[in-house]
Amino acid sequence: MNELPSIRSFLSTYFPVFMGAIFACIFTLVFAVPVFFDSYMPSLSMADNAKYSFLVGIALTLVIVHCNFMIARGRPQWMWPLVMLLGVCFLGVLPTLNDQPNGVVYALSLLFPLLGLLLFNSKRHREMRQKLVEVRCLRQVMIARHRHR
Repeated sequence: MNELPSIRSFLSTYFPVFMGAIFACIFTLVFAVPVFFDSYMPSLSMADNAKYSFLVGIALTLVIVHCNFMIARGRPQWMWPLVMLLGVCFLGVLPTLNDQPNGVVYALSLLFPLLGLLLFNSKRHREMRQKLVEVRCLRQVMIARHRHR
């Protein structure tokens, strides 16, 4: 009867992959940004390294939040800045093995961007983005109907 799925079934299907991608992006920043500053700017003091890592982490977290908000509003093209961020973090951390970072931190700073890219490319995340575009189109139709009354 009602062709629209319930919010509960939508969330139970797509919310885990949506949140998994968000957390993968955030954990990528948590591990990759300090490794990046430590390896590429070795002359920074520990305090400056922490300060700049914190500020860059906050700025990139705002980018992640904005992009995911736009994806949730039915604009799937906002996934590409997140993919670029994950790729830059992966490629930025990869050559730092010569600087002998902590093995666990190095492994996690390579694992989380790959996990995020895997989640963005998953069938469920692609389905969710398509459904959110459909919801945006329905919302625009309803707004247009309401304005013409």
